[in-house]
Order: sequence, then C-alpha cells, then structure tokens
Amino acid sequence: MSALAPSPDSHPASAAPASTRRHDLDWLRIAAFALLIVYHVGLAYGPYDWHVHSAHTLEWIREGVLITNPWRLTLLFLVSGAALRFMTLRKTPAEVAKLRLARLGPPLVFGVLVLVTIQSWIEAMDKSHTPISYPAWLWHEFSPSGIADGIPLNHLWFVLYITVYSFVVVALLNRPGWIAWAEAKIGPALSGWRLLVFPALYLMIVRCILFPHFGLTNNIVWDWYNHAQSLAAFLFGFLAVRQETIWRDFQRFRWVGLGVAAVALPLMMLQVAHPGGGAFWGIPRNLVVALDQWSVIVAALGFASLYLRNTTGPVQTYLNEAVFTLYLAHQTVLVCAIWLIRPAGLPVWIEAPTLIAVTIGGSLLIYEIVRRAPLLRPLWGLKPLPGRGLFSGLAVTRYRRRRILLGIGVFAPLLALAVVGMAILAYPGFDNARQYLSELGGASSPMPRIFNWGVFVAGVMAGFAGVGFGLAVIAITRAHIAGWLTAIVFVLAGTGLALSTLFPYPDPRHMYINMGLGIQVAPLLLLWGLAGSRELSRLKAFLIGVFVVMTGLTVMTYHLVLPGTVNPSNVGWWERVYALVLVGWVGIAAWALGRRLRHHAESP
Repeated sequence: MSALAPSPDSHPASAAPASTRRHDLDWLRIAAFALLIVYHVGLAYGPYDWHVHSAHTLEWIREGVLITNPWRLTLLFLVSGAALRFMTLRKTPAEVAKLRLARLGPPLVFGVLVLVTIQSWIEAMDKSHTPISYPAWLWHEFSPSGIADGIPLNHLWFVLYITVYSFVVVALLNRPGWIAWAEAKIGPALSGWRLLVFPALYLMIVRCILFPHFGLTNNIVWDWYNHAQSLAAFLFGFLAVRQETIWRDFQRFRWVGLGVAAVALPLMMLQVAHPGGGAFWGIPRNLVVALDQWSVIVAALGFASLYLRNTTGPVQTYLNEAVFTLYLAHQTVLVCAIWLIRPAGLPVWIEAPTLIAVTIGGSLLIYEIVRRAPLLRPLWGLKPLPGRGLFSGLAVTRYRRRRILLGIGVFAPLLALAVVGMAILAYPGFDNARQYLSELGGASSPMPRIFNWGVFVAGVMAGFAGVGFGLAVIAITRAHIAGWLTAIVFVLAGTGLALSTLFPYPDPRHMYINMGLGIQVAPLLLLWGLAGSRELSRLKAFLIGVFVVMTGLTVMTYHLVLPGTVNPSNVGWWERVYALVLVGWVGIAAWALGRRLRHHAESP
C-alpha cells in the first residue's frame, strides 16, 4: 500500500511549489467568461429557441457557436478544479467545505431566487404575450405546483455543478493517500503523446455512448454525459495542476492542438450544416466534436502556460475578483437588454454590438456597486472585506447619520433605474423612442403601480439624500448657506417626484414632477459649497461635467439650439438620456462625498 500511496506530506518531484500562483489559468478563466457573453448574445439570434429572442434570426449562428461550444465549459471546469487544488493546500476537508459553501452557496440561492426569476419572468411574458406582475410570477414559480414543475437554474447550473463537484473533492480529501497516489501517477500516465491521445479518446467514448442517450440537460440528476466530461475535467485539473511534466507537454503540443482544431472546426461546421451530417448514428460527428474539444484545450493550456504563467497586472487583479460577479449578472442583464432594446427595431449590425456593450457595461456596474457594499458581497460571490466600502465604516460614530443619508443617495438612483426597467418590462409594446416615462405609471400601463410606487420611494430617498449632501458640505467646509440650499433643492426635487406619482399621467397635477428639475442647479451648489476644500478635485470636475451635459440636453430638448433634433420620433430616447444624467450623478456624488466624510471623521 505504501508503494502505491505516498504519504500526504510527500509530493512528486514534478509537483509545482505550493505557493505557485497560476496567472495563466486566471487569464483563461477571464477569457472563457468573456467569450460566454458573446456566445449568449449569439444565442439570441440563433435559429432556435432561447430565453428571449431578437427580432433578427441569423442562420449561420448554428455553425458559429461551434467555435467555442465544444470546449469552453470543459476548460472552465478544468480551470476550476485546478484552482480548488491550490485552495486545499494546508486546509482540512472541513475548512475546504466551509469555504466552498460560503463562496458558492449565497450566490446560488440569491441567483435562483432573484436573478433567474427575472429572466424567467421576462421569458414568460415574451412567449405568452401576456403581462404579469413580478410578484405574481414569483408566487407562481415557488408555489407547490411551480416547484413541482422544477425551479429553473438557467446559467447558474454551472455554479451548482461546481458546488457539487467541490464536495466530491472534499470527500476525497478525507483520503489524502489516494490523492497523493493519483497525482503521482497522472504525470507518467499522460506523458508525451499520451496527453494528446488518451483524454481525446475518453471524450470520444463518452460522447458516442452517453450523449445520444442523455444529451446536455443541465439537470444535475440526469445529466450523465455532462458529468462524464465535466467532472472528469474538474478532477483532471485538480490532479494535474501541480504536475509540471504535464504542463511542459501542453506547451510542447500547443501547435499540434491548434492544427488539429483548425481542421476539426470546419469539418464540424460542415457536419452540422449538411443534411447527412448525422449519418451513422451521429458517430462521425461526435468523434469530431470530441477531437475539437480536447485539441483546443491542449492549445489553450499550452500557449497560456508558455506565455502567461507569470504575466499579471492591475487589469488581471481587477478581473480576477470581478469575473464571478460578472458571470452571475451577465445573463439577467442581457435578457433585460434584449427585451428593452428589441422594440427599437435596430438593424442587427447595431443591435448586436449594443447588446454586448450593455451586457458588459451593466455587469461591470453591478460589480462596482456590490463590491463596495459589504452586506451584498457574499450574495455576488465576493469575499468579505471588512473595513472597506461606503457602509463598512459606520462603526466610526462621527458623522454616522450623515453618511447613512449619503448611502441612501447612492441607492436612490439605482432604485429609480431598477423600477423604470421593471415597469418597461411589464409594459409590452412600450415604445422607448416615442413614449414618455410618465406613461409607465399612467392609465395605459398594465401595471402602473410598479412605476408609481417605486418612483415615490425613490423621491422620498432623494429628499433624505439631499439633507445628507447639505450636512456633508457643512461638515467638510463649514459652508452653511451652500449646504442648506443644496438640501432644499434636493428636498423639493424629491417632493416633486413623490407627489407626481400620486397623480398619475395624464392628470395635470402630475406636473408636480417639474419640481425635480431644480436639481439641475445642485451640482453648482455643491461646487460652491466645496470650494473651500482643496481636495475632491475629481468630484468637482465630475460636477462641472454633469452641469455642462445637463445644460446641453436642456437647450436641445427645448429647441434653443439645433431645432428639430429632438422630435416626436425620438423624444423618448432624449428623455431617457436626460433622466439618466439627472439622477445618475447623484449616486456617484453621494458615494464620493461619503468616502470623504468618512476620512474626515477618522482624521484627528
């Protein structure tokens, strides 16, 4: 037994040092998730069903997705297994289980309850052409009959599988001798040409035997083909990551893998496009898919190991932390974006890049928000970081109430944005180009309460935030007049927003909303109040820019310059941009002032 199973403290001579950080694998994970966004945008144009479809259908997407489809997720499972191996070093199985559950459990539960239900809600309205409120949809999804039909996971199936596979490894960690033996054997077993051939043969066998019977279901109970390839990749990454002989062979065969993939990809596309591509029970096609799958992985791992292993920097550090949050957010952002942008009737060459940009930008915005809020970090897959973020310093009692008020100012624009988005989603046929936002709360809206109640709360929050702005200015520069004028402008704006929702459009009293336009001068008042501070130069520049943009939009909207630019066919889009600038700057300014006020409170 001892000859076959080295002690847990011994390592094969080819093992990498325990402290090694594999930056090449970090880059591959980042690249694979970036490709996933493009892939999911492509699915919205494919000649088959997806959650929400564009008005355009591109037949070539059926072949185009094959560029990444065979290997992308297998590579991610392999990289995930490798990352887990480094995490398990010098930790007990119980510690590993606790860390995995803390990192993956909250995002999985939050995602299923919130992120996926938003997607399924939009999908249900889109395919049934029937408006339904989000609370009613939640009740349907999690009622006994809804649960009996199955709770959708959508893109979070990957998180569930990684969680389960991690606990498979935790079970193996209770037998450290087995792991040490497997690590000692895997290098010689896959040395040289064997690294190219044996994994490819395994993938071919499971593809030909299991795929015809089980397919890819993403149902963890019956997804046996997926488990056969994904769990195998996960365990391979776990066992092989510290075996340098394997990585030298990956580097050695990188060009071979790339060459084989270059031949396999067009052949695979031809098999999919040709009516006879599934002949002979689909065996030839399955063989080519498996061959492409492993050859691309060999090439990717080989090139990355050779050129990126020691390549890092601020961009990678940022994306390493962000990538899981981006994964959680991206599909919900994309589904919402398709639903909102599709009515504009954009040509596909504009719509598709717009969807990619909105998905990436929206996901990054979510990351930038949640990474600063300690209470939200675990829900989005981020490690707790005590002592950072807007609200993490509230233990500092000085100016605590003012910082809480500024915190409300951070979330008020986000609430307004979310409410408007949900109201548009619940209003089939809403024309963003021609209709005003106020119509979302009017008689023509199927669910006006979403808009009216949400904007009412956002208006109240804006009033409280204004008091926070004023008190912050007074605390930092002692500019009492500017501080109180700032507070008054915000309170009037918030009052106008709240009152307007009590008299929905087209009630003439809805025009109370114009009280909110006074917030246009708030950037100037803040600049006046902060003039006595030599710091906050970036905030001051931002406030100047906001005022210039708002002024420009105002004079164009009222036809004071370039008459006719804003017209009935596009007035809705102008209003969206104007509203976004009008309320969006508040959150950024509140966050910046909150940070400065905290530093001011901590200074002697």
